[in-house]
Amino acid sequence: MRKSRVALVVLLLLTSGLLLGAMLHPFGQPEKRRAILQLMVSGIEAEHYEPIPINDSLSDRIYKLYLRRLNWEKLYFTQEDMDRFKPYEFTIDSAIEQGTFEFYDLVNKVFDKRLKLDSEYVKQLLSKPIDYTVNEDFQSDVDKVAIPKNENELKERWRKFIKYQTLGRLATMLEDQDKATEKKDTAYKMKPYEKLEDSARVAELKFYRSYFHDIGSISDTDKISEYFDVIANCFDPHTEYFAPEVRKDFDISMSGQLEGIGAQLEDRNGNITVKEIIPGSPAWKNGELKPGDVFIKVAQGKSAPVDVVGMKLGKAVQLIRGKKGTEVRLTVKSGSATKVISLIRDVVQIKETYAHAAILDNNGQKMGYIRLPEFYTDFEGEGGRRCSDDMKKLVVELEHEEVKGIIIDLRSNGGGSLQEVVKMAGLFVPKGPIVQIKGQRRIDPLSSNDTGALYKGPLVVLVNGASASASEIFAAAMQDYKRGVIMGTKTYGKGTVQQVFTLDDKISPSFNNLRPLGSVKITISKFYRINGETTQKDGVTPDVQMPDPYQFTDEKEKDADFPLSADKIPAATYKDWSHPVDVSYLSQESGKRTNNDTIFNLIREEAQVFKRDDRDSTLYPLNLAAYRKQENRRLAENKRFDAINKPLPFEKVSGLANPPQADKNTESKGKDSLLAIGPFVNGDYNFLISATTSEKDKMRVDTNEAKTENAWLKRLTRDPELFEATRVISDMK
Repeated sequence: MRKSRVALVVLLLLTSGLLLGAMLHPFGQPEKRRAILQLMVSGIEAEHYEPIPINDSLSDRIYKLYLRRLNWEKLYFTQEDMDRFKPYEFTIDSAIEQGTFEFYDLVNKVFDKRLKLDSEYVKQLLSKPIDYTVNEDFQSDVDKVAIPKNENELKERWRKFIKYQTLGRLATMLEDQDKATEKKDTAYKMKPYEKLEDSARVAELKFYRSYFHDIGSISDTDKISEYFDVIANCFDPHTEYFAPEVRKDFDISMSGQLEGIGAQLEDRNGNITVKEIIPGSPAWKNGELKPGDVFIKVAQGKSAPVDVVGMKLGKAVQLIRGKKGTEVRLTVKSGSATKVISLIRDVVQIKETYAHAAILDNNGQKMGYIRLPEFYTDFEGEGGRRCSDDMKKLVVELEHEEVKGIIIDLRSNGGGSLQEVVKMAGLFVPKGPIVQIKGQRRIDPLSSNDTGALYKGPLVVLVNGASASASEIFAAAMQDYKRGVIMGTKTYGKGTVQQVFTLDDKISPSFNNLRPLGSVKITISKFYRINGETTQKDGVTPDVQMPDPYQFTDEKEKDADFPLSADKIPAATYKDWSHPVDVSYLSQESGKRTNNDTIFNLIREEAQVFKRDDRDSTLYPLNLAAYRKQENRRLAENKRFDAINKPLPFEKVSGLANPPQADKNTESKGKDSLLAIGPFVNGDYNFLISATTSEKDKMRVDTNEAKTENAWLKRLTRDPELFEATRVISDMK
């Protein structure tokens, strides 16, 4: 409805720092959500790279996206419900100006009502035997399903959905029983069909009780936060609202560290359970907390303990995390015993976030491998790790190992710090532009200030469809400079830059009672390659193409809601690498090999099967015999793909046999002749994967480090693309 922009007093909040006051009445939760809404939207209007008017068009976006996310499986709203919502389709823009929430309140009132009715109906469906002799189908692709017209059609949608879910569980039970019969497994207790069918329903009922309980217990704060996030997402996919606790999780993911006790937790059947202890953390040093322990109570120092039994995992985690140096007392059930464990919180580093290296030896040629999961940095300036510093250390170490080339693995790296990727790229190219940033008013190149590249040898960069943002900046820069070979599948296609604004900074101290308000991440600019092209929606196309099982099914930026457009700008001034690699030759040679290697042809076939099963064949029979016949066909067809996830038959891992003792016998020889090749990869190879020298030193003195490192090295043996990268480096002149 509204065509004008939000009032100027709010519009300027995130640019001039004016304080909120005139538009808000004091106190009360309704005022808090009004404050968040108006601050967030005005901030996006002021700071967004390509702001869209707050008018009917935006209202329509919010209306459709919010209802689609709430009703993704088309199991909650009928067309009759949608008709009740329809009058609000073009009024949400006016509601933003006024700070009102009629649409949100109505939708959630109807949703809560449907949730109760659906919960009861599902219980009824699972309370009696299901007839699997009827010939009918279930459509699993929600885009091919219409919204049920009324409550009767909604019940029918639920009936088929539950039947489909339970049928899958029953079919698995029958398959397990058939296998036990074939193997004449006397330890397996056979059950008649009626018992199995009953067991399948009981298990499904248990799952849905937990499912409906979890949805029903979502707090009002979390619900409204999701609504704010939908509004932000309607400007572009990467403009987001962060509730205060979500902001903490975001900061942790970007830095790779947190302040807490160092225990990874999970919700196991309603119990807050320890999944893993992080090496080096307070919980690890204390030694009392073990995987499998269940949290009962949490106390802050000498304060009264809070019962966490039945509490949602996220809320319990908030109680357990805390500032470095503070005490937390945990009442846990460990086996049959209950005990209280006192821990002093500290900075915990999440090792899986950080750059990590290994040595790959292919027929006597040593090559360095560096896995970088994300571009992390120390946003707070408190001594945290930065990926550019870590990468520099690893490159120096690998050069001391006298490697022929280095492989940098950015597969599934979703990005991170813009400053860090520029610094990291500067390790491999001389002083010059790395990326161009276009804001609302101008274009600025971001350049490496190093006068000469730290590493000048052969370079391969591995990417895939989940490599995004900073990963694409690095890969594009190496490609434009002709510095290295980009290898893998086309990247995600995110060519935008975001900045996080804290809403608490923008309100008057007289409204302290409303805090915390959370944060908003806003797309403030787009980045472009130094050749002037964009990665936005287009991604980076590798020089050496590799098959990927998910190449046809992964969703990318172009598939997201409301992505910004792709365009071009003038190229920056830069010079090609002095010794550019012949990517045409390397691509041709790699293609010859992988086209004749069984393992890569299997991956190509699997990609086609995934496309067929996930996107094309989405209609499932609800007749047990027909369903099992279809699944058996798929299982038989897919059995040949099992080899893809097994260790390649020509690879070995050199770790430490008996850590942590440091003697000459602890290191496995690893230079022996390896297993016969078989049909997987053509040629004769003596291939060895081993830890770096510095990592081996750590492994010798730390059993936990040795265990973790050996497990990581073994995972590399299941990576045919990594092996092919070593062959590409071998081809480099």
